[in-house]
Amino acid sequence: MSDIQQQRRIAILTNPTETRSIECKSWLDLSDNKNKAKLAKAAIAMANSGGGTIALGISEDETNGKKLVCKPRPSDVARYNDDAVGSAINKYAEPELEPQLVFENHPDTGDEHAFVEIAGGMQQPVFAKKQFDGEIDKLVCYIRKPGPPRSEVPHTAQEWSELLNRCVRANSDRMLDSIRTIFDGRLLDTTPAKSEEDKLLEFMAASKSRWQERLDEVDKDDVARLHLGYWTAGFSILGTEPRSTLNELKDIIDSARRVNLGGYDPFEYGHRSADEPSPAGDALEVWLGNPNAASWRTAFDCKFWRATRAGNFYFLEGYFEDGGFRDLEPGRFYDISSSIKLYGEILFFAGRIGRLLGENTEILIFSEVTGTAGRSLYSKRLPWLRYDNKVCRAPLIQLKPTRIRPQQIEDNLVEVLFEFLSPLYEQFNLYKLERQLVAVEIDRLKKRDW
Repeated sequence: MSDIQQQRRIAILTNPTETRSIECKSWLDLSDNKNKAKLAKAAIAMANSGGGTIALGISEDETNGKKLVCKPRPSDVARYNDDAVGSAINKYAEPELEPQLVFENHPDTGDEHAFVEIAGGMQQPVFAKKQFDGEIDKLVCYIRKPGPPRSEVPHTAQEWSELLNRCVRANSDRMLDSIRTIFDGRLLDTTPAKSEEDKLLEFMAASKSRWQERLDEVDKDDVARLHLGYWTAGFSILGTEPRSTLNELKDIIDSARRVNLGGYDPFEYGHRSADEPSPAGDALEVWLGNPNAASWRTAFDCKFWRATRAGNFYFLEGYFEDGGFRDLEPGRFYDISSSIKLYGEILFFAGRIGRLLGENTEILIFSEVTGTAGRSLYSKRLPWLRYDNKVCRAPLIQLKPTRIRPQQIEDNLVEVLFEFLSPLYEQFNLYKLERQLVAVEIDRLKKRDW
């Protein structure tokens, strides 16, 4: 598991919150069938909703307004292992799932907690094959529902449609993997109309200025200032009408966030008032670099995003490589594979937004990567393998504004990313990105293997 996923798990422990892709449960004694059913129901719902994380050892504090709190594992609950978790889930799940068990220590208490990662990308709905009274019903399909998040049976046409469409896309991905070796045509239109390009770049410049205004709230040496660099992505949805209200815009963003490829949510926000989307003129804004946020912060945690009723979206985030993980010197490295996954999630989110805003929309996307001078490529999966000769000398890399349709993202994400990101990697002493690397990393992303 990568540093990105480790940061995500620590964030769950320091600020326990349930979402569509995160479910918190108290410690479960998996020798008890009732507890096996509880875990299986959560896992089935996660699998049917695009994947997610089940965090164990987090429960409601009845004396504190039912606030979620972390608790140490009781002595009578055995430490989990892969076999116990897998057999508990697959006692009820059909088809069987492949959960991944990971442990993480709370940064403050040192208590060990367990996390069960459930992959998405199922090619058919997952049902419960057995019943346990009061916990899980036979031949029932569960999904994760929003507000407050919960695992329930889909009831509405939209809920069934989302589930079935997700399975159709997974089958489509498998089919497309087989024909990608046959077709090698270019997918991206890199010649957007100049006026559209200018409008997007103006919006991104204004958004960056807003972020810089927010930095007045922190000290000059605060990590939220991202002194070592950051990456941004901006996109406009073309062929749509402005949303009537900011609340309507927020509903669309929340709907797009309900599904992701591998657990990374670029347009996430917290549930404290300081971390929720706030109106700023014609836009919604979120900044997670607030100094009143969790004490444990890295550059990667301090993201900023902005969205307008007219369909413009902006995203800015620091590098997880600068968080002091794996004994990496901050500001010196650029991960060769994680950026593929991060951009994959951004493009997937943009495609979801495009679908939600209209039938015939197009996406115009642009990206900047800063603080790259002196960084060299490295592999997080093979940390001993360094690409010291693949060093970037440019302090700023700009990817060419590009137009693409949501359908192309859904059907050909590997090819889209390969074409979009190749110029970025060339700046590292002419490193030649391989299509197969992109395919492998996207496959790992869909399996939630960062």
